[in-house]
Parts: sequence; C-alpha cells; structure tokens
Amino acid sequence: MQIALAEITHTPQVLSFFKHNLDRNNNGIYSEEFLCPLGIEAAIRRKQMIVAIVEGQVVGAFRFYKKKSSNTISLYQFAISEIYRRQGLLKKMLKIINDLPILALCPIESEFNEYYYKSGWQLQEQNSQFNKWVIKC
Repeated sequence: MQIALAEITHTPQVLSFFKHNLDRNNNGIYSEEFLCPLGIEAAIRRKQMIVAIVEGQVVGAFRFYKKKSSNTISLYQFAISEIYRRQGLLKKMLKIINDLPILALCPIESEFNEYYYKSGWQLQEQNSQFNKWVIKC
C-alpha cells in the first residue's frame, strides 16, 4: 500500500473513488462541497489530498487544510473503501500530516460521531450544530 499526497494524474481515480464511497444520504455529510468534483480537483492541485493506493486503485482518500491562524489541520472529507474499513487506515493516512492537531466537524445528530469516539478522537467542543473532534496521530 502506498500512502502519499495525491498527484494530478490521480484526479480521475480520486473523483471516481469519492463518487462511489461518499453517500449523499449519509448524515455525516453536512455540505454539498464534499460532493463537488471541482473542490476535489482543486484540493489535489493545492496538494491538500492524501490517497492510499493498492495495486493502482485508490482505497482511501482525504481532503485537508492547514490553518496557520490556529496551528491546526482541518479534515474536510474522507472515505475508505469498504474492504479496508475497521483496519485503522485513516489513522495511518493521517500520520502523513501529523505535525499538528487534526480537527473534524460532525453534525451533532449524526451517528458518525460514534466513529470518531470509537477510533480515538477527542471531543474538543460542541455548539448547536456540530461536534468538533480532535486527534494527534
């Protein structure tokens, strides 16, 4: 398995991967931006997309943004192929950018909060709409 920054040549594979692995009906997806191919392409160009590749196929990907003002990294969207889930792949991928705390938002009513809790993220704060989770790999 290769885990690295996505290259421009990975763009079609990453777009296809997210199309097949992000479900519009998942209540953890709180913004249409996560489903926008233009945002994914831009993240790859800006070197803000990490991919996990096995035998030439993308099996995991996430989009991130380093925030200089707060010395943190925001995890914007991620997906793992079903056959690689529950194996700690996201944490392995996050280690590529582990120099700062990594933050993720999740809608309060989403059952995806359970994923963050069970996989070692810490609840940093909560407001009327979101839980803010943090992890340091």
